[in-house]
Amino acid sequence: MPAKDTVFIVKKSEGLNNKRTLRQRKVLLIDEISYTRLGIDYALTNYGYKVNTARNEEEAMQSITSELPDVVILSLRYNDTNGINILKNMKEYFRLRLDIANKAEPPIIVMIASRNSKQAREIQYLGASLVLFKPINIQELPNIISSVIAKEHKPTHQERKKILIFDSETRSHQFIESVLACESYDFITSESEGETLAKMKKRSFDMAILDLSSFESDVLEALKAIREIAPEMPIITISAFGGQISEKEFENLKIVKHFTKPIDVVDLQNTVDELMGNIPTEAIDNTQNESLEKVDNLIDGITEQIEDKKT
Repeated sequence: MPAKDTVFIVKKSEGLNNKRTLRQRKVLLIDEISYTRLGIDYALTNYGYKVNTARNEEEAMQSITSELPDVVILSLRYNDTNGINILKNMKEYFRLRLDIANKAEPPIIVMIASRNSKQAREIQYLGASLVLFKPINIQELPNIISSVIAKEHKPTHQERKKILIFDSETRSHQFIESVLACESYDFITSESEGETLAKMKKRSFDMAILDLSSFESDVLEALKAIREIAPEMPIITISAFGGQISEKEFENLKIVKHFTKPIDVVDLQNTVDELMGNIPTEAIDNTQNESLEKVDNLIDGITEQIEDKKT
């Protein structure tokens, strides 16, 4: 039987055989036990997460104030009153500080040693998004974190990037919206050149995606007018055929990229994500023997420490 405070169960190298890509997320891991912090930190980092660790409330609050995480993992020991206080104080901090800044609260996942459903309900009442009972399969944590973030950590209106899509065909800009659909983006559409210029004069955008075939006036002059309004805004252009303006003119107008229809949707997604700072981060490729050996050695070391602690 595992010790009460054993945090995870791992089978060597199992379930880590696929290259994974995911948008990098920041995780704050709070656990006073060093070897469990090490194991979870290593596993989540190898899945592409950025992990900050804390041993106690003081370190946790310092980490939160310096860099707001996307999710918090709080590990509680048996009858852990200090851990409960950390949960209460974090929720209070988020309520006071983030409401003022109009930012979304990061969800908190709490891992508890006791399989006490009453205690689990109390922890959820205090504001935990999810309660997990130890021991936990560490290989399931990345998917658990991803699902919790997707469910609860939604960007506020102010945090979402504003993307202007200009295309005279309704179905065309609806298609682009569906391809780029993401909670990090707000889409504002326009179906005429005049409407596009009017919207750009009224407010700023983080990016514009412009269909060159939809301009009523000279394309080059229209793009120059847009550049005068927004000199630094990233612009992506789309057209059904090339040759409307030269490569030199694209360069002079600081057009980031031009797509010819039919659009390579994966390339479009990656281009927009990169420009908006929403970059997919490659995790590990565990087909490499060296990576597998590191994971196995780590698991061996943690297992030995767990056995030593039990004795």
